[in-house]
Amino acid sequence: MTTQISFDIFSSELLSGETVEWTGYPNPAVLFHKEDWSMVPFSLLWGGFAVFWLLGASGIWGVWMNRPNRSFQWFGLIWGTPFVLIGQYMIWGRFIHRRWKKQRTYYALTNRRALIVQVGFRGRTTSSAYFENMSMLDKWVRSDGIGSISFGGPVTGEWRWGKGNPPRPPTFDDIDNVDSVYKIAARLHEQAHNSARAASPR
Repeated sequence: MTTQISFDIFSSELLSGETVEWTGYPNPAVLFHKEDWSMVPFSLLWGGFAVFWLLGASGIWGVWMNRPNRSFQWFGLIWGTPFVLIGQYMIWGRFIHRRWKKQRTYYALTNRRALIVQVGFRGRTTSSAYFENMSMLDKWVRSDGIGSISFGGPVTGEWRWGKGNPPRPPTFDDIDNVDSVYKIAARLHEQAHNSARAASPR
């Protein structure tokens, strides 16, 4: 979402001579992404089996031929509850968490870098990508104009499985009018590279 954000959000992060060219934040209404489709069957299978096992092992449902004794029922409750909670998070909790996280995430384009600030319970975290060191800009756009910009690599989803996946580059997720923001980023990227070439010895 493109809007004016309080300068205080970024003031402590700016370097000497660094100026802000654009500020915004992710659209909190966009919660479902294309990579979430792969999570739907897995989350339903995990969550459904965890609930079934918990209720059966605890004796709440009489689905087992031999009703478990009291000790096993307590074991079933203690052992099965974390799996149920994980399943509920994967089914619907992750969307609530995503919205909560978006409402505390702020983006900025400066004359030197792309800046991401996230404010949480434990303080604030900052990540950035300098235009002069950036190999590429990548953009993904939905039909309604909302999209994402990745600084330094292709746009990828938040869910990344396996050890061989490279770390996700700094990304502006789900911003409104992404095409206009991309043009600003591309201009700043080109200016940074031109300045670096002009400053390099010949």
